[in-house]
Amino acid sequence: MSSVSLWRRSGAPGELACDVCVLGGGIAGVSAALELERRGASVVLLEAREIAGGASGRNAGFLMRGVADNYAQACRTYGRGLARDVLRLTEANLAALRVEGIEGLEGYSARASCLVALGEDEEHELRDSIGLLREDGFEVELIEAGEGPDDALWASGHARCGLLNPADAVCNPVELVRFLRGTLGRTTVVEGQAAHTISGDGSAGVVVEAPDVRVRARRVLACLNAYGAKLLPGLEGVVTARRGQMLAIRPRGGEVGRELAYAYYANRGSEYFRAAPSGLVVFGGARTYSADEEVGHEMWPTAAVQSRLEGFVRELVTDEFEVVARWAGTMGFSPDGLPLVGAAPGACGLDGRVWYCGGFTGHGMSMAFETARGAVGAMLGDETTLFPIERVAVGG
Repeated sequence: MSSVSLWRRSGAPGELACDVCVLGGGIAGVSAALELERRGASVVLLEAREIAGGASGRNAGFLMRGVADNYAQACRTYGRGLARDVLRLTEANLAALRVEGIEGLEGYSARASCLVALGEDEEHELRDSIGLLREDGFEVELIEAGEGPDDALWASGHARCGLLNPADAVCNPVELVRFLRGTLGRTTVVEGQAAHTISGDGSAGVVVEAPDVRVRARRVLACLNAYGAKLLPGLEGVVTARRGQMLAIRPRGGEVGRELAYAYYANRGSEYFRAAPSGLVVFGGARTYSADEEVGHEMWPTAAVQSRLEGFVRELVTDEFEVVARWAGTMGFSPDGLPLVGAAPGACGLDGRVWYCGGFTGHGMSMAFETARGAVGAMLGDETTLFPIERVAVGG
C-alpha cells in the first residue's frame, strides 16, 4: 500500500523531501507517480482536493481511440504521420491500463466506441476516415444507416453512418484513478493541499509550498491540466480552462440505457453518451453552443447547457426520462487539441526543473496514462515526447 499523509490545516507546515514532487492527483499525476516509482525515484504527490476530485473523476469514462477530431480531420490538422502516432498512443494507453489490471474493476467494460454522423458533411469525413485508417493498418468498421444495432440511437433515424472502434472500453473514472493510486508503493500522497508557490532552494533543488506542507525536491512535475496557469503564469493563454457538463438519465417505461450498443460520439465529439449501470444513460457535451460562457474553473452545471443536453437526449435516445444527476468538470484545452509536455514556460531561475504535463482537451482518460509515463521519461532525459510544449507559443 502507499504511504499516505493527510495534512489539513495542522498549523505549522510539515517538511517533506523527495526526488520528484508531482502536483495533481488526477489520472496524469497518479500515472506519473507510478512511473517515477518504477524508475526508483522517491515521490511526493500533492493534490488540492482528493484523488480523482477534478476532471479525472467528472467525465464519461470513455477509454477510446483517437482525439476529438475524426481521423480525416486529424490528418489534415496534424499531418498524417503525427495523427497516426497519436492514434497508436491512445491504443497503447488502453493496453497499458489493462496490463495494470483495470479489467477487474466493477465499472470497467469492454465496449466499442462509435463516431456517428448526424449530418452530411460529417458523414463524408467519417467515410474518408475509415479509408485512411484501413490504409494505416488500424482495425475499423463502417456502420451504414439501416444496418446499425437495434438500439435507441439507430432507431431514432438520425444516424447517417458510424465509424466503429471495436477494441475500446468504458470505465468508472473515479474508480479507475483510485485503483491506480492504490498500486502506488512508496509515494507519499498528500490530499487537501494546493501548492501555491514554487521557488528555488538556493542550490539545485525546488521548494513547493502548500498551506500545511513544504516539499523539497530535485524536480517538480505539474500534472495540473486546467489549473496549471494558476501556479505557473507562463501557461496563461497556453492552456485554457473550459467547463464540461454532463447528466445521467433514467428512461421511463423501459431499459433504453441497456440497449445502447456502443459508447457514442456525435457531432464531431460535441456530444457523447453511453449506457451506464442500473439502466442509466450518461450524456455529456453541448459546450460548443455556449462556448463563451463555458470558459473558466467553475465546476457547476448551467441551465443553458443542461437544457441543450436534455434536448439531445430527446432527439437521440428517448423523450421519456428523468434526470437523476447533473455535474460539471474543468478541462484543460491546448491550442491545437493535443497534450503539452515540457519544461514549464516562465519558471524563471529554475533551469528546467519544473515540468508541465497537461492540456488533454477532454481526452485525458484516453491519453494521460501513456502521456504521463512519456513525460517522466522526457523530464529525466531518456525519452522524447510526441507533445513538446515548445510547439506552441508560450509566454514568459
